[in-house]
Amino acid sequence: MKDDPIKNTQMVSIQKNNYTDIDLESLLNPLGGIKKYINRGERVLLKTNLLSPSEPEKAVVTNPAVVHAVAQAILKVGGIPFIGDSPSGQFTRRRLEKAYTKSGLKDVANTLGIELNYDTRVKKITIPQGKKLKRTSVCAFVLDADKIIALPKIKTHSAMIMTLATKIMYGAIPGLTKAKYHSLFIKKSAFAGMLLDVLSIRPPDLFIMDGIIGMQGDGPAAGEPVDLGVLLASDHAIAMDLSICEMLGIEPIGVPTLRQAKIRGLWPTDITYPLLSPKDVQYPGFRLPSTVDYLITGRKTPRRSPMPTDRCTACGQCVRICPKTAIKIINQKAQVDYLKCIRCYCCAEICPDEAIDLEVLR
Repeated sequence: MKDDPIKNTQMVSIQKNNYTDIDLESLLNPLGGIKKYINRGERVLLKTNLLSPSEPEKAVVTNPAVVHAVAQAILKVGGIPFIGDSPSGQFTRRRLEKAYTKSGLKDVANTLGIELNYDTRVKKITIPQGKKLKRTSVCAFVLDADKIIALPKIKTHSAMIMTLATKIMYGAIPGLTKAKYHSLFIKKSAFAGMLLDVLSIRPPDLFIMDGIIGMQGDGPAAGEPVDLGVLLASDHAIAMDLSICEMLGIEPIGVPTLRQAKIRGLWPTDITYPLLSPKDVQYPGFRLPSTVDYLITGRKTPRRSPMPTDRCTACGQCVRICPKTAIKIINQKAQVDYLKCIRCYCCAEICPDEAIDLEVLR
């Protein structure tokens, strides 16, 4: 008779919440409170989801109210919080400034007197535990932090299905390098494995998930906001993402990052819920991206392609980010060469006008 596997129990704290009165202390108490993770004088990176310059109401970025609450808690225990991420597109001070301003994070920093990261230095490092990615460029501000608190958002993702805690550290990879990796890791399984390698570079000390207003449909940029009304906290990314899948009625093995985590033996054997359980906050009818709605319906749908619409303003951001140079501006409108296109959907993610729909080619 085989021995039982080593028990690996993780904790996920789930709480009903809203942006006007965030009760962070009650959420974190079961985990040991913020003092368990932060020491006086430590520089603490608040790693937000700052995909692109976007208003908080669109649910593309971590809501500034959550960032404000976490920063206040860190200040209270003597930590030194600073806000940072590497949005899609070019990793420049100008783009960071635009993203911080539009997302409301600059207001948070000004109100609390804390720092926004404008350091665009990059360091080349090896990944000792990397299985798909052995060496990469990483944003220096991530490596220089004493502690990291990741603040992901419950969002769909047209390529990876969901973009939860296991994907939040992809923002440690600078700007256009992220687009290059879409080209190098075309298969979903390979891309998901690469994301887990990136997460292993510098795993956050704590994850606090913004699920108050999430995103459903064709995320991570063009989906629709959905009122989920929850905050989650854990120091284990996989446990947090499994909990969200149960909450939303998603088969977790169908999510590429969680499937690869299962293969790598990273799933916890048990998850405990000291406050609410996923069943207590279930949300029926959550819509996945149109590219993968078979995970809920059971019906395999044809592969969808990025289709520029008349909303296109010929800004050229899709041209610059495309890892296969499959897009050109012709007659003041983006045009896609579908023989080159790998359906990574980077163009749809970065489009500031949401002018690229995902459709089945006829």
